[in-house]
Amino acid sequence: MFFLFAFLILFSGFALMHTFASSSEDTPATREELIISVDSGDTLWDLARTYKKDSMDTRQAVHHLLERNGLSSSSVKAGQSLIIPARMLP
Repeated sequence: MFFLFAFLILFSGFALMHTFASSSEDTPATREELIISVDSGDTLWDLARTYKKDSMDTRQAVHHLLERNGLSSSSVKAGQSLIIPARMLP
């Protein structure tokens, strides 16, 4: 009985953690941010280099794009919408 009770407590804790995880991907773009559509042949690296501030490192810009859009990898598809964070824009 103890093990069943402990399992239920543990399971409910995991369920709550999943509920509160990674809410940034559902957050709509603000007025300061830019929404773009990925074209065929675009890479996240190229997009980061195009839209970043001159003083910002491209690796940092890629990280901002991944984080803001809730991406787990740097691969993007044609037609996909991405939000360019305001902190990247000149």
